[in-house]
Amino acid sequence: MTTRVLVTVPNEHWIHSTVANTLLKLLQDGRYHVRIDLPTHRPYENNLHHIIQDVLAGDFDYWLNIDSDNAPRNNPLDLVALDKDVIGLPTPVWHYVGVPHERPIYWNAYRWDPEAAAYREWPTRTGLQAVDAVGSGCLLVARRVLDHPMMQGGPFTRRLDEHGRVHTGADLMFCERARLAGFSIWCHFDYPCHHCCELDLDEAVRAMWSFSGRAGS
Repeated sequence: MTTRVLVTVPNEHWIHSTVANTLLKLLQDGRYHVRIDLPTHRPYENNLHHIIQDVLAGDFDYWLNIDSDNAPRNNPLDLVALDKDVIGLPTPVWHYVGVPHERPIYWNAYRWDPEAAAYREWPTRTGLQAVDAVGSGCLLVARRVLDHPMMQGGPFTRRLDEHGRVHTGADLMFCERARLAGFSIWCHFDYPCHHCCELDLDEAVRAMWSFSGRAGS
């Protein structure tokens, strides 16, 4: 029987052209039965929880989630054959807060740093690697993960601090819950993604000067 894959692009009625092109290519991939959904529930984690129910109700074998600005460079359906529990396709994330010499872009695959009680960027970025957590911008999940009792009741629910502020985001909480349920988290660094974001070029200039150790603007 043909493997069934639900491809979703959670969005707010806007999808970048690079993602639209990716969807057209995925529909032409004859290896699997592919269905594409463009759900618009709000907020983001609520959208993901609606999607999970669609995966389970639709008898899909895998769920491929692609954010509306987060097109993969290569074909993510290649990774279905690996039959991993959770595979993230790494995405560059802009992060500049004015710290001197800090690299302003990181890839959203993470290791847990127990001393700092925080997630850090995964240090080795080649090939397929088991990691502690990945982002949900482009994420392939096997159905068995979503079927597990410990993954019911909202696995993307954020962790809040005592003041109601977000302590741990939706994607990291999903990975934490999956690992507690006995599943493994992977990232394939040969399958990176585009990330099409609005960016202040003045901030980009200041970040590059800061990272290079040179003064200027």
